[in-house]
Amino acid sequence: MTTHSFDLQTGIKTKLTNASLTDYAGSGISGVFDDVPEATGYPYVVIGEDTMIDASAKDKDIFEHTLTIHIWSQYRGRRDIKVIMEQIHNELHNEVISVSGASLINIRQEFQTTLLEGDGITRHGIMRFRAVVSDS
Repeated sequence: MTTHSFDLQTGIKTKLTNASLTDYAGSGISGVFDDVPEATGYPYVVIGEDTMIDASAKDKDIFEHTLTIHIWSQYRGRRDIKVIMEQIHNELHNEVISVSGASLINIRQEFQTTLLEGDGITRHGIMRFRAVVSDS
């Protein structure tokens, strides 16, 4: 039994990297990361925390994953964050994502919020997606 958790993360990272996400001015983001390199410029995206539950049927291994995606920007105001979040939504929600060794049954956005960090400058967008994956 394989949960395909990292395969799903890899598929999402590939999809978002290939999407050429841009800030509100049309400039490219610094990247999509699992671990952000030091001195990375803003804005950037991080594939963050996840959970997984077993939803298997009698004859098929099925896993339900919840993934959190973080967007970081230092643009004054929420416009930058919201533009990038909309692009991420369009790339992932109800879309096809390649998951090595598995089949993605569906992926849907279920939550998003924006926050102002304690430094008073950095904006933090948080999105949560639910994905259902089964063995091929």
